[in-house]
Amino acid sequence: MPEITVQGKVVQFQDSVKACRRTIVFLHGAGGSHHTFRDQWAGLRGTVRMVIPDLPGHGRSGGTPLESVDDCAAWLAGFIKEIGLERCILAGHSMGGAIALQAALEGFKGLDALVLLGTGARLRISPVIFEGIGERFREFTPELVGWMTSPASSDLLREDITNDVLSTRAATFLADFHACNGFDVMSRLGAILVPTLVVNGDDDRLTPLKYGEYLATNIPGAVLKIIHGAGHLAMLEKPTEVNAVITSFVHSLEG
Repeated sequence: MPEITVQGKVVQFQDSVKACRRTIVFLHGAGGSHHTFRDQWAGLRGTVRMVIPDLPGHGRSGGTPLESVDDCAAWLAGFIKEIGLERCILAGHSMGGAIALQAALEGFKGLDALVLLGTGARLRISPVIFEGIGERFREFTPELVGWMTSPASSDLLREDITNDVLSTRAATFLADFHACNGFDVMSRLGAILVPTLVVNGDDDRLTPLKYGEYLATNIPGAVLKIIHGAGHLAMLEKPTEVNAVITSFVHSLEG
């Protein structure tokens, strides 16, 4: 993976590099990494240029997790500047979606569109999650993965996600969830004027479908696509469907 320095810390990221008309910068959620979008990396190459960073203190990037979604949006602006992107689509999952929303509201330069995956305009975290991660992380992980996935998801996928979760420090999850807990742009969505795709699994327990419906209703012109039989990790649970929805949205921008 290539690396650059942003705000004095090393950032590693994936970059499909191949010149395409559109570039999507994918932003992972709490406790995640570029690995969150492994099925998009495999399935969308050639359709768009993909750039997928590990946020500070995540995956292979240095530093510590940032304290707020505002801080993450400021970091994102620095990252985009360092890699020399003039225009892009921001695609964020969960906390990554909050970062994308915050960036859009702060007048992110060169923003072509938003793709919001399993996220909301406000992200309140259950005290049960804070307690479980803070007090009994390893024992709580299967329960957390159950909240993340649809009952229709395979045991093999749940095992893979469990390994991803356990490879991340509990302190990283706690920092991210505290950042999410402080995020609220419910009253500001009308100021987002770029084309927006909202993607929500109908079995999502962490950011229920009503969160996606609120985004689609309050962001002017936004389109909601519901992924049936998917939970909070729709891009892993139903990658073919999610990739098709993203591809169709990107093509619609050419019109």
